[in-house]
Amino acid sequence: MNWRRVFSVMHKEWWHITRDRTSFVLLMLSPVLSLVTMAYAFSIDIKDVAIGVLDQDLSPMSRQYLAQLGSTDALRLEVWPQSLEEVEQVMMHGRVKAMVIIPRGFARDLERGRTASLQVVVDGTDPNTAGHAIEHIGAHTEHFAARYVEGQLAQVGLSIDRLSPIDLRLRAWYNPSLLFTVSMIPALVGIVLSVPAMAASLALAREREWGTLEGLIATPIRRGELIVGKLVPYVLAGMLSVPLCVATAVYGFKVPFRGSPWLYLAFSLVFLFATMSISMLLSVFTKSQQVAIMGSMIIFLFSGFFMSGLLIPFAVMGPALKMEAFMFPTTHFVIISRGVFVKGAGLAELGGYVVALVGVGLLFLSLTALMFKKKL
Repeated sequence: MNWRRVFSVMHKEWWHITRDRTSFVLLMLSPVLSLVTMAYAFSIDIKDVAIGVLDQDLSPMSRQYLAQLGSTDALRLEVWPQSLEEVEQVMMHGRVKAMVIIPRGFARDLERGRTASLQVVVDGTDPNTAGHAIEHIGAHTEHFAARYVEGQLAQVGLSIDRLSPIDLRLRAWYNPSLLFTVSMIPALVGIVLSVPAMAASLALAREREWGTLEGLIATPIRRGELIVGKLVPYVLAGMLSVPLCVATAVYGFKVPFRGSPWLYLAFSLVFLFATMSISMLLSVFTKSQQVAIMGSMIIFLFSGFFMSGLLIPFAVMGPALKMEAFMFPTTHFVIISRGVFVKGAGLAELGGYVVALVGVGLLFLSLTALMFKKKL
């Protein structure tokens, strides 16, 4: 391989990237803009859900229970209807997503040791918000009941701990608050970094469409030299967007970054090499830029959203589908990105995925060099 000829192609391709505004924006700015857009679209940490309360008991006990419901930002006591007819009107107009109905005798039943009744009505037209309301109303109710039982036992000199033979303590590592964005945004970084590969898919298709491929064919440059010369500038240009995406995730969305920044850059370089090798192979078989862009979108964005574990967990995938998912480089890099961001993982924990990316890149780069013919 003649590196002088390779550098000549690299210089030509880099000049084209910096000269053409479309290629420049697609390579360096599109990943950041896509990350911001997708992050807001997928940020579904639901909180401050409006609920209503029909308190028919009007007792100090019911007021203590309502104070418990409003003690966090998960629920907001918004409406206080006075009758069941008003409850139906409020729910019909969509002013609240759930309604808590406290019947008469609520405090009396608790004081007499009976099971007190509560009713919760939710708006089923929005299942996600309804599920959030049910979960948090149930958790607050259990906490209120436990505090009440603890107070009753304390009056007779007993502790609630003696009644439970198991002391269950739950703790979430790496993401203690179980925030959805902490898991989602590092995965989205892995997906948006495949956007520069779409620009790389235009490398040979553009030459063929503009009629400049004949000039390259007439030169003594070899196939491998041409492919490497066109690949490297896109990889380097894509690397410029990596710090921007990481900074957007950390400072814009408050996602913790616990790993090594230099190691993450190295992993990103390997990922860009793998994705752009696939793009170069796609560029060999496409005769127009539109077809190349459409093909790369299907390969990278479709696999990124549906096969990488972002939207569909691996736990629900069958063996065949899971094997297919790990054929795409985005799947490996989503795992790498989450591991570095959230866990602070290093090469020892993520080495297998890095090796897979290197293998994918070398395989498709070799296929590109073999499939590309220096003839029209």
